[in-house]
Amino acid sequence: MLVIRLSRHGRTNLAFYRVVLSEHTKPVKYGYKEVLWSYDPVKHILKVDTDAIVSWIKKWAKPSERLAKILLKETKNELFNKFIEHRERKGVTKKEEKK
Repeated sequence: MLVIRLSRHGRTNLAFYRVVLSEHTKPVKYGYKEVLWSYDPVKHILKVDTDAIVSWIKKWAKPSERLAKILLKETKNELFNKFIEHRERKGVTKKEEKK
């Protein structure tokens, strides 16, 4: 199965990520088929060709949950919402614990 995910590159404390297409069994850093652009979390810059990502999704590639959240936030395209697992918080916060 093909997966669209983030591959970390850069150096310590100055990371950047490549948005890559790879087989789910391959290593993230070296086993990718295609680089689909990049993401810089320090400057909050996303350079992505969303048309290419959408076309790969239509060809049965699945984006990772983290990438789907970033793409939903940047593009507001509801297509990425179905790849996000919506969880309910079950734990008790420290403020509720003290009461």
